[in-house]
Amino acid sequence: MYHQLLPIQPALGRYIANASYFQQNPEDFCEFKMVPRIFSTLFFVIEKKQSLEMLYGTENYIFRPNSVYAFGVGNLPASFHVLSEIEVILVQMQPGISCLFHNDDAHIFANKRFDITDIDQNTRDVNEKLAYADSVDLKWQLVQEYLIRKFRVNLPLKYGAVAKAINILCQKSGHFPVENLSEQVFTSNRNLNYLFMEYIGFSPKKYGDMIRFNSFVNLYAQNPEILFDIALRCGYHDLSHLNKDFMRYMGTSPSDYFSNTHSDINNWCELDYLKP
Repeated sequence: MYHQLLPIQPALGRYIANASYFQQNPEDFCEFKMVPRIFSTLFFVIEKKQSLEMLYGTENYIFRPNSVYAFGVGNLPASFHVLSEIEVILVQMQPGISCLFHNDDAHIFANKRFDITDIDQNTRDVNEKLAYADSVDLKWQLVQEYLIRKFRVNLPLKYGAVAKAINILCQKSGHFPVENLSEQVFTSNRNLNYLFMEYIGFSPKKYGDMIRFNSFVNLYAQNPEILFDIALRCGYHDLSHLNKDFMRYMGTSPSDYFSNTHSDINNWCELDYLKP
């Protein structure tokens, strides 16, 4: 599968964490399991045939061609099946930004996928234009122009506590006592939990657990010979706890996951934020 990172305009830097273009040829096939989603994500599905499927928890999602989808953050086992030719632009929003995109609380969209193709005229217009654009650069330009129209306001000052808490969790690979997190960002446990549900979609505890798991996956993929050391660094003091998290988040064992990982897709780039 061909993967191209897309350059983000400065005007969108505070809203977009990562953007990528994926393309697979008609004769190819790919399937992979997905780590927990730290980012709310937009899928612009450009291909002309129905060839992308997702098993998420107990739900089976089909991605229609020439459609736009939105995902909230997610921690249910997910697997993707790329059956044939696909062409996808994937946009990962910065934490908290889904509130601005959807104009609603993030917890409403957690662990859900929405078809937003017909949500408004701007989305219908960009989807139609993408079907006829003849280059990746033009397609990405259309998507960025669409996003600039969507993001006309900034997050409120109260979001600063959430942003600082997320920075701490990422620096500590998710291994940080949640009961001490509110003290570090100068608010109460109750208020921080409320802000996380509003802007992220999960509690600080759940979000930190997801960051810890993804940190382990990212580090172990780079250094597979030191499993136990990496597990300890990420706060897994015994391997039974790690195995339990793999079954909870991936529906499989660590050995099965790493033997079938696809580095060219890299979980739709979900782990890129953890790279040094």
